[in-house]
Amino acid sequence: MNADGLKRLSLDEIAPELRAELEPTVARLGYFGEFFQVFSAVPGAVSAFMGYTKAVKAPLADSENEVLALTVCAALGDSYERIQHERLSVRLGLSTDWIAAAEGRAGADMACLSVEEAALRELALAVSGAHGKDCQTAVAAAAAILGAQKTATALLQITRFMGIATLCNALELSLPVPSVF
Repeated sequence: MNADGLKRLSLDEIAPELRAELEPTVARLGYFGEFFQVFSAVPGAVSAFMGYTKAVKAPLADSENEVLALTVCAALGDSYERIQHERLSVRLGLSTDWIAAAEGRAGADMACLSVEEAALRELALAVSGAHGKDCQTAVAAAAAILGAQKTATALLQITRFMGIATLCNALELSLPVPSVF
């Protein structure tokens, strides 16, 4: 039991159906992350969360999904999910310069991002920075570049990452792997 009072389950301790569902993710990551160790105590929710993740990610290109993840996690100070997405971005062939731009790191070359990726980043900053308040201008600007479906998808994904970041921050989750920086 951690200081937060929540038990961290091992992969062997979680429901067999959920274990089977999570094993490909664990194999891809190389570890059973603390996020799943905690929230596997609610197997139906984690299973539904994984289904939602697949559905909302599908309309986005990998780089579009990653710019949203990195932007939101960096903006909200969530190193747990940010580091996971940095490492995934590298596996997807995205450069560390691109990752730095997506995160908005000091001195980053923002020209590494495509017009679409930059629009997604701006939308993610607007929504996460204001908790969705007064973001209609940012939504309209994104829709003008990305179209309605991709913008709606991005909004769902942004708020998904905001939720993950909030949970990771609330529990001060940590990873067994370092940042790419």
